[in-house]
Amino acid sequence: MPRHPRGETFGRGRVARGLSALVLVLAAFLGGLPAWAAPFAGTGHAPISEKVDSLKARGQALERARRAALEAALEQLGPADAVQRKKILDEAAVWTRAYRVLQQGDDGATATAVVSVEIDTGRLSKALALPVAPAAKEGPALVAVRGEGCAEGAAEALAQRWIKAGLLRDGRGGTISAASARTLELRCRELGAVAYPHGIVVEAAVVLRGEGRDGSASATATGFAADAAAAAASALESASSQVSGAMSVQSAGGGLRLRLTTPWPAARVRRLERAIAESVIGAQAVKVAAVGGDGSVTLKIDGPLSAAELQERLAAVQVPGATLVALEVEGPDVVHARLQ
Repeated sequence: MPRHPRGETFGRGRVARGLSALVLVLAAFLGGLPAWAAPFAGTGHAPISEKVDSLKARGQALERARRAALEAALEQLGPADAVQRKKILDEAAVWTRAYRVLQQGDDGATATAVVSVEIDTGRLSKALALPVAPAAKEGPALVAVRGEGCAEGAAEALAQRWIKAGLLRDGRGGTISAASARTLELRCRELGAVAYPHGIVVEAAVVLRGEGRDGSASATATGFAADAAAAAASALESASSQVSGAMSVQSAGGGLRLRLTTPWPAARVRRLERAIAESVIGAQAVKVAAVGGDGSVTLKIDGPLSAAELQERLAAVQVPGATLVALEVEGPDVVHARLQ
């Protein structure tokens, strides 16, 4: 009878392989292997010597087989930065946890292991990408000022106040992107006199126009004073404070927002959060920012990404149990999508 490598044809080897397969199935069921995980094969060898017995050599061969499978996955993804590649290979045990032993044994001189490893290629591709420093975001720039019915110079005075406070930069006369351009409009109208106490009521509107819902802000207020000029000044002060407060919130918010229609059940939203964080290059943090009255959900995504880049990269995001459909881009910071 021909001699077979030990552990290769006996019941003990088949039981071990069966247990390994069971472990992989349970890992997928309980831990949730990503739907985009792909199998990669790897083979490893280790010599048996006086200092390394067959049991230890088999362990070494198994480690090398798992590393070989990871190397195969890296090769499939194409050229990568050498430093990032080495960092991933140094953590081969982490990347190759979901493995199945196809063959393991030794011939008395060399131990051999063959494995099949499920590797999350989306997450691996993101890990391979070089770290990108967050790009400085172009702040809103004032390109025009208009006033109607208000005191002469009131609109320009408010514009200069906001520029000095850092809420706007003066973009007049320069080249400004459509996403950053803002127009300031002031409108005042006298509503009439009040007999007692005697005074004048003036309504003032302050409007900051920009691209998209999140680039605009507006407020209307009324002022009461002994004369129309003082009443208008009071109304303008109240309306401008409301608008500048909204601008401060927008500036502090940062990041991108992904607005989802039909996101429920909640488990799908959580899976989407994880999928974006793990597979979208540039997405450094993802969390739920708001839930709308219509059932929509807004995710806030931090990282050096533009709305157009996020929209493009969403096409590669795979969500277990659902399909993500990227829709239109709204303004500089909002992308619409739906789960189906």
